Amino acid sequence: MKSVIIAHGKLGKEDIVEKECSTADIIICADGGAEYVYKRNIIPDYLVGDFDSIDKGILEHFESRKVNIIRFPKEKDYTDTEICVLKAIEFGSTEICILAGVGSRIDHSLGNIFLLSSLYDRGIRGYIASSDSYIYLCRDEITIEGNRGDIISIIPLKGDAQGIYTSGLKYSLNNGTISFGRAYGVSNEMTGSVCSIKITSGEVLVIKTHDI
Repeated sequence: MKSVIIAHGKLGKEDIVEKECSTADIIICADGGAEYVYKRNIIPDYLVGDFDSIDKGILEHFESRKVNIIRFPKEKDYTDTEICVLKAIEFGSTEICILAGVGSRIDHSLGNIFLLSSLYDRGIRGYIASSDSYIYLCRDEITIEGNRGDIISIIPLKGDAQGIYTSGLKYSLNNGTISFGRAYGVSNEMTGSVCSIKITSGEVLVIKTHDI
């Protein structure tokens, strides 16, 4: 079961909302993220948050459409996006897409990115998407679809990533190592429509980016 969580970060120019929501079983908006579905006449299943960043008219619109509203106090131990993730887990999601999960607030952006680790621990496929990038977490292997020329960056977390094997990338690795704190794995390129990355030891972020 796929849940799409819509945060209030950067979305970009391309209309990715319809693309991801069209395959969603549940759509959950985190506070001001409701603006993105409102503009596209998409009715979410849930609105979640303290509602300090949502336009009052948008909130009233969805209340009139009988959307499930889950309110939390402003002072709480979780961000609105994390609460949405926990709700999606509670609903039994096996795949969770966080739309607009990165933006100008670096603290929120990093917090959302690191949520991917907790999803991985639970065996849930999680990723963050905007119109120009997709962010994944990998501890074993991953296959990514895209286009020739798309940028792929491999960034180690927690420590060195070792035993890295890649295919479908311009600069290949065969039992390679990327040390934690180095930018060695940034800005590789896809040579076709599919690439794959396998890691023997460690944990990495895999970021696919394309110009729009």
